[in-house]
Amino acid sequence: MTSTLLSWAVGLLAALIVAPAFRRALSTARRSTGGTSPRLHRRQSVPDYAVLLDAIARRVRSGSSLTSAVMDEIDRDTTLGVVTDQLAGGSSLITALGQVIPRDADVALTVQALSATAHLGGPVAATLDEAAAVLRERSSARAERRAHGSQARLSARVLTVVPLVFAAWSAAGSQRTRDIYLSSIAGGICALFGLALNVIGWQWMKRTIGP
Repeated sequence: MTSTLLSWAVGLLAALIVAPAFRRALSTARRSTGGTSPRLHRRQSVPDYAVLLDAIARRVRSGSSLTSAVMDEIDRDTTLGVVTDQLAGGSSLITALGQVIPRDADVALTVQALSATAHLGGPVAATLDEAAAVLRERSSARAERRAHGSQARLSARVLTVVPLVFAAWSAAGSQRTRDIYLSSIAGGICALFGLALNVIGWQWMKRTIGP
């Protein structure tokens, strides 16, 4: 009876360890195929700078100046909100853009595109369209990396858990195995050595997969 309960406990522990990774992999797969989830909706609250550049480009094509388009389209609550505040205070667009502290690569590219058009002029809308296309390519690449990374993390977790589950299952179902683990010095050393290798392997796979 005790062995049966221990076996069920080990199985439940394995399920609890593997299930979160599986859910993350499934969620990432849904995002890559266009599915939605409450967590995705929360992430979409982050400004889409490609959409912002598209909106500014449309206003420029319709006859608005670049400065006016920027003021109309940039949300004051975002990282670029300082631009509208500076423009409202009378600063030039170039000066206002120089006040932005880029917190990520998308913000940096957006500011660079707007600064380039403000400095050089030329086909402003076409330049902004190209920058928006680059932002979308970056977003697609990030989504693909997340999908592959999630699958790799699930595989690493399974490869780490299965040996532990197998060892625990064997100990739960066999008195001889328990005696080797608990009563034999050689068996205990082998078990500890195997556990250490398992932990090292898990850390190695985590470093290989990356964040």
